[in-house]
Amino acid sequence: MEQIIKVNKSDYIKYSRFVVRKLHRSTCYGKGSMYEENVAAGLPDTGIAKKVLAALIKQKIVCKKKKEHGWKYYLNMERLDKIKEIIKETGKNSIIPLSLFL
Repeated sequence: MEQIIKVNKSDYIKYSRFVVRKLHRSTCYGKGSMYEENVAAGLPDTGIAKKVLAALIKQKIVCKKKKEHGWKYYLNMERLDKIKEIIKETGKNSIIPLSLFL
């Protein structure tokens, strides 16, 4: 049975910035990709990280593909302008749409 995880707005913004920056730093744009465990590594709660990844996929900022050992995640090149804005932003406000906030 899967636990229902409540994600605060501030955690959602922090985690989504962390995930996008980590994938960008590792140049994960389609050809290069990263397993879910590695994307969530360095974050205090992997459950929240998985929820944030799901929301980023719904927004088409992050994409996923099935591989031999599980799902791999990469940044969507079609949303590069949005990705660059997320990487540059600081503070409590974010351009990340909170309508998909889980």
